[in-house]
Amino acid sequence: MKAIPRRPYVQGDAAAIQLGTTGEQLTDAAGLAAIRAAWDRLGLGAYLDGALGHLGGRYRPSLYVEQWMALLLFGGYCMDHLALLGSRGVQGLYGWREVVDAKTFGRFLRRWGERAAAVVDELLLKAVRARWDAAGGVPGIVILMFDSTVVQRYGLKQAGAEKGYNPQKRGRPSHHPLLAFLDTGDCLGVRWRPGNANTAAGFEEWVEELVSWLRAQGVERILVRLDKGFFKVSHIEKLLELEVDFVMKMQESNTLQRYKGPFSCSLEDRRLEVAKGERWGAQMLCVRERERPPEGELDLGPVVLKHQVTILSNIAGLEPLDAWRMYNQGAQVEHRIEEMGQLGVGRTAVNDIGGNHLLWSLGALAYQMLHVVRTTALEKQHAREQVKTLRALVIRTPGKLVRHARRLTLKLVDGDPLVRLLQRALERLRWLRPVPLPGT
Repeated sequence: MKAIPRRPYVQGDAAAIQLGTTGEQLTDAAGLAAIRAAWDRLGLGAYLDGALGHLGGRYRPSLYVEQWMALLLFGGYCMDHLALLGSRGVQGLYGWREVVDAKTFGRFLRRWGERAAAVVDELLLKAVRARWDAAGGVPGIVILMFDSTVVQRYGLKQAGAEKGYNPQKRGRPSHHPLLAFLDTGDCLGVRWRPGNANTAAGFEEWVEELVSWLRAQGVERILVRLDKGFFKVSHIEKLLELEVDFVMKMQESNTLQRYKGPFSCSLEDRRLEVAKGERWGAQMLCVRERERPPEGELDLGPVVLKHQVTILSNIAGLEPLDAWRMYNQGAQVEHRIEEMGQLGVGRTAVNDIGGNHLLWSLGALAYQMLHVVRTTALEKQHAREQVKTLRALVIRTPGKLVRHARRLTLKLVDGDPLVRLLQRALERLRWLRPVPLPGT
């Protein structure tokens, strides 16, 4: 190969660089060893093969799931990128005999989509409970957050790609999945929906399932946080029926303003005005900002009606400003959805409804496995780092796979500060224990 020319003007080694190839098995994904260790310690592969063993075929179901998860964490996002797993040392790192080709993986999605997605959703809850046990136990109080996202499509061969709500490119077909997260960062699942689905479609059935599961785990108090896309009387009645606390942003329609009481200046912040009301068995807690006229104009007193927000809640004694802060605290769900985007979840689709559901479920499982590792195995300063940072600093750690005496060794760069980080993470992951999955 052609060499890179020498650099005589550089202070240091000015020699030219010769380009060549090597038969050694190098990898730039040594950090995936931590994901593999967590997967094996929790017994998720064995659980998956046992639940889907009747599917038959050349490959085990766990192989499809492992390889797609590894691809998302590594940085790929479409089925054609599966070939990278064989050339970047990931195949040797996981011990796979071969990497599934794109056509075979596509057939798996279309043939076993819905049935496999149901089992993957069970695996997701299993990983959530295992993370709780490793992090100190089941939390007593959780904030359950729901939100939807829009994934636009450009072709006409993706099942469920319909014209609906698309804030970025109106009229463009899209998918409109619904996601559920906890304030602990755990993902409780994804409900795949076509692009013309309403923001809250399927919410009532799903929130009942998740509340039942959380209570079965021992969670004592559940606070549900919803934005104004979920504002509906039947949803309020469902939350009251489930006897959970909730904070829901209300739509500011003129017909609902008459249920509010008079506004008064807040004692905590003089720039804000607050009001209270009651409707549908819940409190209407309103906050709006006072604004003075610009400098140079006639001062006729403070101008109001700016940034008005009304929160519906069933929490007794809750003040408007406290309700406003509780609602804003749940805005982290948008950051979690952004992390799903950094994983490449939803960037590819197939012409099968069940297959698209399975792709989203696998993406949620990949996110949760990374969340398990970053919160239980990595150092505390890495627990809040996003996917793109963890991929650059941890997952893409360089290394070399050496096989000697029928034993595979992963050799890392001596002196790399991240080597000690990865070694400590693998030591901590030995304490992970699989947990049974209780029925909801």
